[in-house]
Amino acid sequence: MKMKTKLKSKLSRTFSSNFTNAYQKFTMSHMTENNSMPKAFLQKPLNQCKVALVSTAGVHLKSDEPFNVDNPAGDPSFRIIPGDISEQELTVTHIYFDTKYAKTDPSIVFPLQQLRKSASNGKIGSVSGIHIGLNGGILDTTIAEKDFIPKVVELFHNEGIDAALLVPG
Repeated sequence: MKMKTKLKSKLSRTFSSNFTNAYQKFTMSHMTENNSMPKAFLQKPLNQCKVALVSTAGVHLKSDEPFNVDNPAGDPSFRIIPGDISEQELTVTHIYFDTKYAKTDPSIVFPLQQLRKSASNGKIGSVSGIHIGLNGGILDTTIAEKDFIPKVVELFHNEGIDAALLVPG
């Protein structure tokens, strides 16, 4: 991570924790409400659904290429995380929150163990064999909306995933 990125990370975390309302206005200023999106409803009870995790906390395998946090617009790509992965094989790359605790305990931002427990308790049907790690804080969402999100949707459709739990970072 470049020194400029480290400084940007420290400043943004300090700003967000001390000036919450101003930070929300800044981070949401580029967003537009999209009312043309179709509503989605579960087609079967949750205890029969295959569920995947989608985290925007920059979760990825330690063996994966880290997210490009030096890109001023953010990294709109995604990482596939296998469902049978152990927490020791995961890490976090993000600049807009302190990743110290998430690196120590990835379940804070990627609750795969809890999802597995929900499946064993019958709360959900099953845990997906794949999950998705994204890097939040993308200022230009155009590439993600036009390229990566459709790929993830297709991937989930092909895997027979019924529901996805979004875990923000």
